[in-house]
Amino acid sequence: MSIQNDQTTDKHHSGLGVIARLFWMFFGNAILFISIIFIFEHEDGMFHSADVVFWITVVALVFVRYLDIKFFGGLTATGLPASMSHWIKYTILLLICSTAVWTLAHAVNYLVVNR
Repeated sequence: MSIQNDQTTDKHHSGLGVIARLFWMFFGNAILFISIIFIFEHEDGMFHSADVVFWITVVALVFVRYLDIKFFGGLTATGLPASMSHWIKYTILLLICSTAVWTLAHAVNYLVVNR
């Protein structure tokens, strides 16, 4: 019985699992935030490399969250065990919010910065 608990604990605290959780909880969102700032402040044209970085990061967040849940005993932000339904909700919310923020950043950029 304790062997199974040790395996679960090791799975939750593996190095790759911790890196995955740090990425989807913090670093990935920081990259998105910085990309939005670059999109907002960009003066030449409508699209540029910050857009590519933004959307690659969104895809990476979805993929890393999937790997975290499927292979590393993923946890929710509150520390509870995560399931694939958590991943689906996370993916939908991330796609809706990132699309809205990206669109808003481009709209404000077009209306304020490029005028």
